[in-house]
Amino acid sequence: MERLWFSITDEFGLWSQISFEFEARLPLRNLIWKGGITQTAQFVSQLNAHVVVNEPAPEDATSLLHIYLVALNDSESDTRKAEVRARAKAWSIRQKSPWLIVLVTNSEPPTQGPKFLNMRTTLLDRLRSDIGRKDSDHVVHLQHKQVESWNALFLAIRDQTVQGLEARTSVLGDEIRRMDANRMLPGWNYCKFFVTKERLADLYAALELWDAALAQYDELEAVYEQLPQAQSAWFTEFGASDDFTDLLNVHKKPYRQQLARNTITQFDFCVYLCGQQLRLLVEMKRYAEVVQRAQRLIDGLGAKMHNVSPMFRAAWTYSTCMNVVEICEGVQLAQDDATVRVLAVAKAEFLASARRQLDVLGTMCGRLPAGYLKRSNTRELTQDSESRASEPNLEPISNPVLAEALASDARFDQVYVRTCEQATQYYLDSGRKRFAQVMQGDIAQLHICRERWANAIRVLRPLIPETGDLNVMDVHLAEQQAVCERRLGHTTTCLLLVQRLISSARFLDSSAQSSYANMLEELAHEVPVSQYSTVLFRVGDIAVDYDSESIAVNIHVQSDVPAALDVQRVEAVLVAGDNDAQQLEIVVDAHNVTLEPGSTRVALTTDSVSCAGRFEVQSVHIFVGNVEFRIPVSNANYRRFVRLNAHPAAPIIELRACANSLVVNIQPLVPIDSMRLWVHDAQSQSVFDDQCMVPEGYRVEDEALVVEAVESSASVEIGLARNPASGSITVYAEYAVDGDLRMLLDTDDIEFAMPVVLTARKLSTHTLLVRAQCSALAPVRVLELCVCDVSIEPVARFLQYGESATTVCEAEGDKAAISVRFTMLMDAVRMCVYELVAKAASALKLDAHTRYVQRVVLAHVRRTIDAQATVCESRLVCEPVPTLMCGRDVSRLLSALLVVGAHINLDSGPVHTHHTTLSVQSLPIVRVTVSASQLCTVYEETPFVVRVQALCGKRLRVSLVSSQCMVAGAATQQVTIAQDAESMGSCELRFGLVPLVVGFVPVPEIICHEGGLDDQCEWTRVPTQVTSSPSLCVVQNKSVPVVCSVSVVR
Repeated sequence: MERLWFSITDEFGLWSQISFEFEARLPLRNLIWKGGITQTAQFVSQLNAHVVVNEPAPEDATSLLHIYLVALNDSESDTRKAEVRARAKAWSIRQKSPWLIVLVTNSEPPTQGPKFLNMRTTLLDRLRSDIGRKDSDHVVHLQHKQVESWNALFLAIRDQTVQGLEARTSVLGDEIRRMDANRMLPGWNYCKFFVTKERLADLYAALELWDAALAQYDELEAVYEQLPQAQSAWFTEFGASDDFTDLLNVHKKPYRQQLARNTITQFDFCVYLCGQQLRLLVEMKRYAEVVQRAQRLIDGLGAKMHNVSPMFRAAWTYSTCMNVVEICEGVQLAQDDATVRVLAVAKAEFLASARRQLDVLGTMCGRLPAGYLKRSNTRELTQDSESRASEPNLEPISNPVLAEALASDARFDQVYVRTCEQATQYYLDSGRKRFAQVMQGDIAQLHICRERWANAIRVLRPLIPETGDLNVMDVHLAEQQAVCERRLGHTTTCLLLVQRLISSARFLDSSAQSSYANMLEELAHEVPVSQYSTVLFRVGDIAVDYDSESIAVNIHVQSDVPAALDVQRVEAVLVAGDNDAQQLEIVVDAHNVTLEPGSTRVALTTDSVSCAGRFEVQSVHIFVGNVEFRIPVSNANYRRFVRLNAHPAAPIIELRACANSLVVNIQPLVPIDSMRLWVHDAQSQSVFDDQCMVPEGYRVEDEALVVEAVESSASVEIGLARNPASGSITVYAEYAVDGDLRMLLDTDDIEFAMPVVLTARKLSTHTLLVRAQCSALAPVRVLELCVCDVSIEPVARFLQYGESATTVCEAEGDKAAISVRFTMLMDAVRMCVYELVAKAASALKLDAHTRYVQRVVLAHVRRTIDAQATVCESRLVCEPVPTLMCGRDVSRLLSALLVVGAHINLDSGPVHTHHTTLSVQSLPIVRVTVSASQLCTVYEETPFVVRVQALCGKRLRVSLVSSQCMVAGAATQQVTIAQDAESMGSCELRFGLVPLVVGFVPVPEIICHEGGLDDQCEWTRVPTQVTSSPSLCVVQNKSVPVVCSVSVVR
């Protein structure tokens, strides 16, 4: 930038008197001038100018104004005054640039000569007269002790400065227009045109008119680019000789002198022109354009370096990029400025470019292996770069930092890592996380090159997402980490990475896919025994093969492994039940399976477990080497179910509850070596214990019934020591077939409670009242009732729940042996349903589903049967069996069934026998029914009726006890109940109650005592069952005055 000067000539020693005030008024401010080629008015906020006294201005400086200081006073002789004026005039004549003569005095200008017509001329007037009339405004008077005089002086300085600048601009503009008009003529020189136009740009820059100055350089660049064919004539050579760049230092070389002499190289010219443009843009704070033009310089010069060595090109590009980063880092911006993000991106890009040049330089200088560029993110490797890497003599590098870095591996790694870390930080500041990952990946690649595996892992591990799919960048980083983990022997972590790489195989070529598939199988045999959730395998269709000779589930496994994988075992876990504490798991598996890429059908079977029902496919496990890959199939939002039948070879076990016993029917389909059977009731209590009575050849051990070899159907009746809880029972059996241990699990609904309840009451010494009452939900028919070996006529009809049959017979003693034989409606229903299902399944050739459908239909009939209508019509009356949510075959079978209205043989069920010995109750049973008016009045008698019904032939004494009522008349009444089997002995007693309190009053308590027929007998209290009315509601009696208590306060 050209500097501006005020050149002061002081021959009289005046500067020391006025220097302080003079320099305090600099720089000049708020200038308006009409300069430039357009001659438009421009505002200059301030004009920075230096002062030189009695010395010539520097060569690169422009003198704004020449000032001559003169001192005259009246005391001097006329000769002296004339000499001073002559010297001032001679000085003014020698000046070519704007000038100003300043007469410095302490007071008014001194006068000179005699009076003429009472007027005297001043020395200032004489001085102006000597200078000439046309230049009289170039002479001013300064009274350095007066402010007004100083203001007048600087007003003159401003005017002369503006005029000088306008004149200078006009001259340069004319010269530029003339040279531009001759541009197409032979012999036209671009360098001279550049120097002339740059002088105008320097002048604008000195005036801080940055836009105007930048426009001059832009025009020069445009002219340079428009005439590429003439560039070789304007410059001596391309001349790329200095790889150390400092763009803002335009005085690094004598660029301007070389331009004036036409000796500048094309390389130096481009650097100098860009440096001048960047300098102005920095002054204008247009930082975004700074980085754009710098990038344009790098790209433009890089494209022209055809005959320049790759090493110089890489070194110069590195130095230039780092220099631009230094320029941007020197910028001070507010945190919320939008330019901050722009500069962060630019600095990151320049640092990334510098890192790429380090790859090239490191490869050529032996700091990096020859194939490093192919593994890094640099794609600029050429044949020339590879050949230069083997040359022993390399070009010297002038950048001291770069030269030091290329001298040793340690220093090179330090510079390389620092450059990548700076780029990473700037990428993060600009929100470009993926680009930051690229830089971190380059650091990791350098560590891998140096075999610093642990350092590389520390860099790579935070970059790869722990969950989710990998993109192409993540795959590249995962490949690097897998190499490091493999080298360090971290087989478990390496296996996880290989799985994720295979799942992202679309970003890998075929050779890499095959390599990782082989590595997966190798690692699976090297890692410790472990389980992994994997995304390499998925489960497709699931179907049950009901025609198989065992429990078979066919699943389709979708494998993402790009090669065939040998699997030791594939298993599926089937879970029945929603309660985790009571879940049953069935494992079906297949051994030595080969999973092809894509979908593979795998048949999973088991012979060890048999359990019919609906199962949830919880998970599938694939075993490869020491690794178990777990594939979740069902979750909280999506559940997959299959229905299993019982194993075709599993024995059929049926249970039937009798009085205090359990009948176990075992029907083996294949010979059974041995069996252990556990039965648990609805409360999960074991039915079998050490107190059970079992037939010979059977035993109970550890709550299990032990059965020896069973080759044909067997029925075992076991006497139970306790009455188990009715409802859903669980049957669990372990049995051996040809030495193989198998398991059977089944459930059923069984009523352990006795469906017929027997009671005996003594009516007299030789007479018993025997009652048989139905306690089951399903009807029961009593076939025979025997008391003390005496048979009584059976009941012809079915008894519903709560109904009873009563008979009186002769018996003696306090004990009665009673036995009953009966049939149950549900036994006949079960046999009817089983027969219907078996016939329909055989007709449709769906025998595999018989046992399952029998259970389903029977459970439905139990829930919906109309027992009374079924008994009356001898036909099955229930709701139709639904076929929704069933498989295709089961739906066909259910649709073919005609359950509703099917004929049922009510006598086809098994006959149950129950023997018991009852203690005969000798105490009478008294039932009392009370009726009284619910609304009554206090102190007023109300009727109270007691109806007594008893089974005795003795006298009863009925007493009423109440604390809130009074019994009118006798409080106790005696009545003799005659023995009458039909009326059960009954009478009616009437009392009068008098309530004593207002409100809800409970009825009196009724107590009965039994006595003999004579008056001397003892009275014994007997149990009494009282059916009373609600509490009495007692209201106030209006005929009784109300007495109020009033407390007196003293």
